[in-house]
Amino acid sequence: ANEAYVFPHLRQALEDAWKRAGVEGVQDMDGIETHDCFTTTEYVAIDHLGLTAPGQSWRAVEDGTIEPGGKCPINMSGGLIGCGHPVGATGTRMVWDAARQVTGQAEAMQIEGARRLQTLNIGGSCATVVSFVVERG
Repeated sequence: ANEAYVFPHLRQALEDAWKRAGVEGVQDMDGIETHDCFTTTEYVAIDHLGLTAPGQSWRAVEDGTIEPGGKCPINMSGGLIGCGHPVGATGTRMVWDAARQVTGQAEAMQIEGARRLQTLNIGGSCATVVSFVVERG
């Protein structure tokens, strides 16, 4: 059913990450760190992750799903706007921030009780997609 997504390979990368982690999907995440190089890129991430139906990403913004304290906060780190965009190192920074979250070391950006986060890095005009699930052991 990945045909419902604008970028089926992106959705497949997410599903592969969930399978490797032994989880069902985004509903098992306490937060997300994603590559928000453009507003549209975050919208793509929201619906491809399954936080909304395809094409309905705006709903997660309006209903507070992705805000601090929401059902699935996105980019508590500040994302690329807050952290900068060190091309080539952005994915590493996202995994590091996810690890800080699940170990309770994220300080002012901590998601209370976070134990599992997902990263999603989209690069090369969406040609390269990498996703990790980071969990406290």
